[in-house]
Amino acid sequence: MDSRFVSREAELERLNTFVRKALNGQTQICFVTGEAGTGKSRLVAEFARRSQLLDDRAIVAIGNCNAQTGLSDPYLPFRHILGIPITDK
Repeated sequence: MDSRFVSREAELERLNTFVRKALNGQTQICFVTGEAGTGKSRLVAEFARRSQLLDDRAIVAIGNCNAQTGLSDPYLPFRHILGIPITDK
């Protein structure tokens, strides 16, 4: 993926406040919504990349809706996360 990312710093900073809170024990879920083609996927991908560079404890889960496969698709990442074994380093 191209590492250049522009014009979404305000959105990234808002997302970064969430990850900083999560790393301090104030966990939450954040949904990124908007019209098709507005850069949501690219924003989330860049946020995920930066979050994992910030702290290796960061776990990123991304869900996509697909009308062809059913309504449960958006919950699949959460089901996967719940199955990840937690290990101490």
